Amino acid sequence: MTPEAVLKQYFGYDTFRSSQKPLVMRLLAGQDVLGVMPTGAGKSVCYQVPALMRQGTALVVSPLISLMHDQVRTLQQAGIAAACLTSAQSAEERARILQAARQGRYRLLYAAPERLHTQGFRALCQKLPLSLVAVDEAHCVSQWGQDFRPSYLHLAEFLQELPSRPPVCAFTATATERVRQDIVRLLGLQDPFLLVSGFDRPNLRFFVSQPTDKRSALLAELAARQGQSGIVYCLTRKQVDDVYGVLRARNFAAARYHAGLDAEVRRQAQEDFLYDRVRVLVATNAFGMGIDKPNISFVLHYSMPTDLESYYQEAGRAGRDGREADCILYYEPADWRMCRFLIENNRALSDDLDEAQSRRILERDLERLRRMRWYTQTTDCLRACLLHYFGESAPSYCGGCSNCGTHWAWKDETLDAQKIVSCVFRLGQRGRAVGKRFLIEILRGERTERVTASGLDTLSTFGIMQDCSAYHIQYVLDCLIAQGYLTCRAEDLPVIQLNGRSGEIIKKHMPFSVKAPKGVRAVPVRTTEAPADVGLFAALQETCARLAARAGVPAFAILSDTILMEICKRQPRSIRELEQIAGIPAYKAKRYGAAFVDCISAYQRKRHT
Repeated sequence: MTPEAVLKQYFGYDTFRSSQKPLVMRLLAGQDVLGVMPTGAGKSVCYQVPALMRQGTALVVSPLISLMHDQVRTLQQAGIAAACLTSAQSAEERARILQAARQGRYRLLYAAPERLHTQGFRALCQKLPLSLVAVDEAHCVSQWGQDFRPSYLHLAEFLQELPSRPPVCAFTATATERVRQDIVRLLGLQDPFLLVSGFDRPNLRFFVSQPTDKRSALLAELAARQGQSGIVYCLTRKQVDDVYGVLRARNFAAARYHAGLDAEVRRQAQEDFLYDRVRVLVATNAFGMGIDKPNISFVLHYSMPTDLESYYQEAGRAGRDGREADCILYYEPADWRMCRFLIENNRALSDDLDEAQSRRILERDLERLRRMRWYTQTTDCLRACLLHYFGESAPSYCGGCSNCGTHWAWKDETLDAQKIVSCVFRLGQRGRAVGKRFLIEILRGERTERVTASGLDTLSTFGIMQDCSAYHIQYVLDCLIAQGYLTCRAEDLPVIQLNGRSGEIIKKHMPFSVKAPKGVRAVPVRTTEAPADVGLFAALQETCARLAARAGVPAFAILSDTILMEICKRQPRSIRELEQIAGIPAYKAKRYGAAFVDCISAYQRKRHT
């Protein structure tokens, strides 16, 4: 069979996406590959098709149990023999899977990187003819990646011990140039074919908001999205519990997910969300990697994440059905302090890392936090900001983010800029450097305990901006930092200092302007495409739900709403016609096609009687 024939037979598509075909062909030719593709771009197909065409069993290294189960379930629904080995399985179940693997009954076998350390599994892989080794979420191998897992560092050693090294492929959705270099080096990829397909997800719209009351803003946002599926990401477990409690008290169909909950509670929450028994999942970043729920129409970050890689990966869980979806980020200054606290105090040091390595990781994480904060404060196009971060060019206007949808006007703030820089200068004369909040207290003339105790209420610039709000002062201060006139140092504490350009403000009296919003776009709400026939679409959804319940899988594992809408539009009269619709593989058409064709026929008869 040709790659296209395999793609049609098992995945229901006639042609590959432009970024998929080169990776598939290089793997089939036996070459190592590294694919950097955005969430929803079809990375899995790139190694699953070669796995079905090459002799032997494909080993897929995957970091999370939930990710492995989802992948295996999807493959089994397509009629592909696949299994995974996880710590959540009983010893008897693992023994059964290992025995079946020895007999060559699986085309794909999934395992966590820690599994590769066990003697029994290594012995199996050394005897098993491996068609290829696929490393999913490959950024986990890099200390510069946002999800670094030391266990990934042993993959190269595992590959070297194989009696015959198969082609190795690595895939990730978020990897900067430095992370890509680490992946190649640390996995020992041999002359790999590299494909970076681009990070842009045109169907996603990005919004940053600084609400005065996050809780009220969230309730209003969800009230406007009744019936839509979405994720609300929180920074801490406590925040998850608090937000979940508020939503339940307001009768929102919500569940919660974080690592502090019992495993069964987490499993039930994930299942309820996947099966659409609840529409909103409140979670920490412990949830989501590899989740393939196509109808997530919004992802809302209740607090700022610690880095842009994590943010883009989490936001990218929206809109996997290709329809327009919204990625909303709430920000307040306290988020910065909480993120910094978590980075500095919650890092679990690995035995594989020495003190110097741990320090480098800390410095890297603090730098990424600064880049994340800049995203929340920029007035430039948010899409362009994200793409530039990942080394990709982008137009300065996308028309679909909150900044591009805001009417901005340049406002002269030269006098206030001079006051702020002068205050930093006067502090420097006394050998002092303070953080933002402390500086604002001085500028506003607030005689707080720390101001009076340090004698800084005697500064000539004390109270020089007493008529200005703290928000206004911080905005101008942030703009001074962003435009390079002041430096915010953060080795120990985030303090404000002068730099080589500060003199342009207080000596050369250079004009200084900031962007100020004149009008802001209304609350973003996903526009839902209407089906060609609402009644038939509802009947098809009911049929899909019934088949899913019988198979014990979520409805989208049978057919997604996007495909149901296409069925509704074309109204096929036979299984053969149904099979011609993109996204319906032959196996599913044969197994479920009659039910959908009968549903259409019954609906048409009912409508004409």
